[in-house]
Amino acid sequence: MRMGGYGNGQAVVEVLLILPVFLALVFLIMEIGHLSFRTILIHHAAYEVARVGSLTTTPHHASPGCQAPHLNGNVMQRVQRRILPKARIHPQPRIQRTLMDPQDQCFNYDVEVNLEEDVPLVFMHMTGIFLGRNCLGQRSVQYRCLRATVRMPIERPLFK
Repeated sequence: MRMGGYGNGQAVVEVLLILPVFLALVFLIMEIGHLSFRTILIHHAAYEVARVGSLTTTPHHASPGCQAPHLNGNVMQRVQRRILPKARIHPQPRIQRTLMDPQDQCFNYDVEVNLEEDVPLVFMHMTGIFLGRNCLGQRSVQYRCLRATVRMPIERPLFK
């Protein structure tokens, strides 16, 4: 008579049943950590692109007639490519009109930047089943789409 009630291969069968679930859970936690890091990175890139966009608008000062500012898209693209070469600014950065400045009697403006990137999954065949989706909205076991939107005010000094 055996002690503990286990047969010859029962422990092996239990390990083989539990091991894939345990490994999938460990890999899922590691993949979420990787995606969290990449999310922070894409938000930082969007912030820097919006900051550069707000600082390089023309005209650089409050203009007579309350002229709306214009973005310098080339500088913004260069900054985005230096930080995240594979990310896309989608759609193009745009200027949003906000509140009226009571001192200048003109509207203020914000730069809005939307970045998106297909981030490759590290453990694609294990975690891609749960986390995979590309930026086109399709299921994918290789990529996860990450998006960031940042609005930055355009600050222009008042020269009168």
